[in-house]
Amino acid sequence: MKMLYWFSTVTIIGLLIFLVFQFLKNRQTVAEGLPKQFSHYTSIDKSSIIRVGKVSMMLLLESTEDIQYFLTPENEVIAYTVPEKMTNYFYKINRSGVIIDTLIIKCRPTDIAFVKGYIIDKNQHQYYTWSFNGNKGAISIMLLNEIPDWDLKKQQQQLAAIIKKSAAVYVEYQSISPEPQKPAADDEIQAVPSMQTYTILTYLENDSCFRFATTLDIGKVYPYSYTEELLLNNLFKRINTKVSGNKEIIKSPYIRYRYFQKLKLEKVRFSGGGGNAAPFTVTLFHGNLFTDVVYRADTLRIKEFMYLEQEWQHSSIEIDGKNIGTLTKNKAQPPVNIDAYMYYTNPQLEYALFTNSDKELYVIKQTGNE
Repeated sequence: MKMLYWFSTVTIIGLLIFLVFQFLKNRQTVAEGLPKQFSHYTSIDKSSIIRVGKVSMMLLLESTEDIQYFLTPENEVIAYTVPEKMTNYFYKINRSGVIIDTLIIKCRPTDIAFVKGYIIDKNQHQYYTWSFNGNKGAISIMLLNEIPDWDLKKQQQQLAAIIKKSAAVYVEYQSISPEPQKPAADDEIQAVPSMQTYTILTYLENDSCFRFATTLDIGKVYPYSYTEELLLNNLFKRINTKVSGNKEIIKSPYIRYRYFQKLKLEKVRFSGGGGNAAPFTVTLFHGNLFTDVVYRADTLRIKEFMYLEQEWQHSSIEIDGKNIGTLTKNKAQPPVNIDAYMYYTNPQLEYALFTNSDKELYVIKQTGNE
């Protein structure tokens, strides 16, 4: 009995040692010493306001969906956010970087189309010109051929007029599933009509909005690339013409990545992601990215905690001209990738916009410049 007890005890201790060894093997301490010049950088994870000299960077907006932007002819920035389900907030930021007006629309975000500053409620067939004139009242969209039942000639004439006069045309597709036709006699087979697909063109003309349903093929006139560009709504990004459906961050000379401090090394096991894909292991460094953000004559020095995987280069962040790998904010699937920081300003604005996420927005300006 004593021998059995002794054997069990040794087995348990051996198992514990093995588990501890495996844990330490997958979770190694790197703990790079931080160079002195980075010791005074402020953590953006813990501070909503970062100051240097007379300049401050403040977290202005947060959203559950990617924030969309539009710059009006008066150089006012419209920011569209979704703080919670069924709630759409539109903010108007003046040239001094101050929010001066807000429009709230209660509906599903999927019912909203933000087109060249115009706000279209597709479900209610209404639109708003608030971005340009401050009018918060919903305006009815004029419906043309809604069923649709116009003959081809009339549709072609209308489409030609839209192409000639409309500066922005929002394209979406719908379909009609007719009811099965009842047989005339008991011995006849019930006929099932085919589903009819048609196109809805919501277009703007001299601040008026129209909705036109057509069975014409409009793919060559308004291809997917047209709609993609129309709905870009981003001051920080542009369409990547080399990869369909992909947006790329516009690089800014005011963002300077300085250093990545490796604190700890960990091997993380991921599933294959569905199908027959095999699981895989990724080596991640826990650490901080140190970055200089330049605004006029001042430099904001920030740091942010993230994970670094060096084997693949899915981020565009470079330090000393070298891509450092893939950066994420988590170590689980799906990964929240950080492609790069984003920065926007122009000579007509008395501030700059900065973000480290599509769902957050910071404003940078001189303190007291309100």
